[in-house]
Amino acid sequence: MNVSTAEAIAFPAEIYGGTVPEASGAEETDFSLLCRLIVQAQPRNAKAQEQAQNLLHEYGNLSAVMAAISWQEPSKSIKALPEAARVLLMLARETGLRIQRARLRRSGILADSTQLYAYLRAVMGPEKREQVRVLFLNEKHQLLVDDVMGQGTVDHTPVYPREIVSRALQLKATILVLVHNHPSGDPTPSADDVVMTTQICGAAKIMNIHVWDHIIVAGEKLLSMREAGLL
Repeated sequence: MNVSTAEAIAFPAEIYGGTVPEASGAEETDFSLLCRLIVQAQPRNAKAQEQAQNLLHEYGNLSAVMAAISWQEPSKSIKALPEAARVLLMLARETGLRIQRARLRRSGILADSTQLYAYLRAVMGPEKREQVRVLFLNEKHQLLVDDVMGQGTVDHTPVYPREIVSRALQLKATILVLVHNHPSGDPTPSADDVVMTTQICGAAKIMNIHVWDHIIVAGEKLLSMREAGLL
């Protein structure tokens, strides 16, 4: 869901005394949009502002809130939300991700790095555990599949190059974009990241599959190993 779509949701005036929470900054904008979504799900929810504040205090931003709800985290602030609000936020996040994937399929992954990075921040930025995803592309750079190929702990994820190459052959993909996250917030690749990338590149090359990039997501920060000269 983009800003213009979310801002189109109206606040019932009786809840806010005829006023809408001001959106004078990035964090306040998240607060405003989150309030709108909660109220949309339950129009006479007098605690919408309090619930929104508690969620943002715990998770930091709207994207992280929606991700946590989608992952069904049992936190106090999420449990305090009406069921209808939790469902609406889950649907809003999934709708937004599907719209972004559809755009990437139409335009081609490598045609617009800004659009790709926005998608990766949305889908992986809020993750609290390491996850490895692989974007499988055809020769036209169009997205075939975005697969999670490994999930692990806060600082380690087992990855098997053979499985990645096997999946690429199954999909008839010719280009791969590797992606994984650093929950620590630091996108600097570790020695293990470099070794893993080298192993996957070597396995893929044997089958004439090209690894275009390995992108590390750390919250809102991103590092392209290709652009950093590490690939």
